[in-house]
Amino acid sequence: MPICHQTHLQRFPRDKREKNQEEACSIPGVGKRMAEKIMEILESGHLRKLDHISESVPILELFSNIWGAGTKTAQMWYHQGFRSLEDIRNQASLTDQQAIGLKHYSDFLERMPREEAAEIEQTVRVAAQALSPGLWCVACGSYRRGKLTCGDVDVLVTHPDGRSHRGIFSRLLDKLRQQGFLTDDLLSQEDHCQQQKYLGVCQLPGPGRRHRRLDIIVVPYSQFACALLYFTGSAHFNRSMRALAKTKSMSLSEHALCTAVVRDTQGSKLGPGHVLPTPTEKDVFWLLGLPYREPAERDW
Repeated sequence: MPICHQTHLQRFPRDKREKNQEEACSIPGVGKRMAEKIMEILESGHLRKLDHISESVPILELFSNIWGAGTKTAQMWYHQGFRSLEDIRNQASLTDQQAIGLKHYSDFLERMPREEAAEIEQTVRVAAQALSPGLWCVACGSYRRGKLTCGDVDVLVTHPDGRSHRGIFSRLLDKLRQQGFLTDDLLSQEDHCQQQKYLGVCQLPGPGRRHRRLDIIVVPYSQFACALLYFTGSAHFNRSMRALAKTKSMSLSEHALCTAVVRDTQGSKLGPGHVLPTPTEKDVFWLLGLPYREPAERDW
């Protein structure tokens, strides 16, 4: 028996341990099993049950960092006996997205300097404006909030005439693929509110360039301000804005700011309300009764 464990046991002779366990059981909310755990910690200095947990935590983190995996998938792989990325690569059943995430695992984890994010934004802008002059292309997320490094790049695309963004989505993606800039496709979708979203992987030309996560979102100009606010973040800031809107019988999303929204007692919307015109982000803040915050002031 290790000396440290002997020392603990010497401090707690049998009759003393039984007495302390009874005292632990007398604490409100502590039952027999919890009292046994308390005594195990007192006697041995640790809890054996935590040994398994401490082993699993770094492995679960390793797996959940694969793009497209998530916590539940990571737990499933762990319970299947996988313990390394090699195990996942050779034995796990992967979706197409997870296979891409595994292929570029190290690149996706490496944050890029904002100068690189600016190059990515510029590459998308040049390609877009070659197809339709006057298109706006704005990098959002942590880049727009002024951060020195970025995990990925979200580029919002629109046209102030309200029409010229139409039909640009697939043409822009094709052009960027032909250039070799887009290397892998993760997901493309069009929602009911006319926003078109592409999630993929890009790589700038030149030796040593990493593969980077890139989202391109094409939106109607009428939705641009709310989309710009949403995709700029931060996530906590967005939640706070939506919560405030709810207290005013309004709703705020990446599509629109609506008023006269009717909700039930649980807070679920019974009707969509009426869309308010929001030409700029400042209009969103003003309609919510808030002073305008610059993007760099939204990182909380």
